[in-house]
Amino acid sequence: MNLKNLSERQLDSIKEIANIGSGHAATALSQLTKKKVMVKVPEVKILKVEELPSLFPEPEEIVVGILINFLGDITGRILLIFPKDETSLITDTLLSNDVKSQGVFNEYVQSYFKEIANIVIGAYLTALANFLGFLILPSVPALAVDNALAVLSSAHLDFSEDKDYIFCVETLFFFEGGTTKLHGYLLLLPDPGSLEVILKAFNLL
Repeated sequence: MNLKNLSERQLDSIKEIANIGSGHAATALSQLTKKKVMVKVPEVKILKVEELPSLFPEPEEIVVGILINFLGDITGRILLIFPKDETSLITDTLLSNDVKSQGVFNEYVQSYFKEIANIVIGAYLTALANFLGFLILPSVPALAVDNALAVLSSAHLDFSEDKDYIFCVETLFFFEGGTTKLHGYLLLLPDPGSLEVILKAFNLL
């Protein structure tokens, strides 16, 4: 079937899993920081690999990407991407006053950001694993800071191919006491065999 022609109902079923994951992520981040954090999923899209660069209107925009590979009953990768100039919205909000980054993305802040991303990605993987009834084991997160196309390429994506589909989860972070929201993308890149397993679990095949 053509995944681009999924019905609203089918996309809603996928979004529901993402919403469960976002709820788990918000709870975990709130417990970690002792501050209220909310994570929302406004939209779930299914894109072809070659369509991913269109998510970033400015191809030279510097972004921060955190890549995690996962193994188990299904395999693949998850890439969480944020605009670099917005990363301080999450780090400075959640770090204590004496270690705030002040816009400097140093080694300490990178380590903290990876931990935050690890929690978020882990929450989504747990929601997916629980829905499928599968074992899914994440790897240690890897961080990349570069222009959007380079970070996407670091996830071993081949933009010349017209075969792989990506689940794109738009993600919004809201923080206690703040009026600004942080916008990012969580990209689920299952391996071809695992994509078929996921689609069957969602009754899409």
